[in-house]
Amino acid sequence: MEPDFEMLSFEKAVELFKEWGFLVEQGPRHGEVTLILEGPDHRSYHVCDPEKLPEMAAVVLRVRWCTGAMLAPVSDV
Repeated sequence: MEPDFEMLSFEKAVELFKEWGFLVEQGPRHGEVTLILEGPDHRSYHVCDPEKLPEMAAVVLRVRWCTGAMLAPVSDV
């Protein structure tokens, strides 16, 4: 049975993105969040509304669950 990933809080989403190697920062404008992923020779940015972050994390969790990359549900999901 697939866990219910839709019930993520903003705080849990931030925690998950940090676990996946992203830097999570406020801004650049008021009411925005920036996800930053650094590689050896590049840096990728994605700016989004904070209310989208839990939805984005839920999609990643669902993909990880379906592909077997995540063997057990994340606690507090």
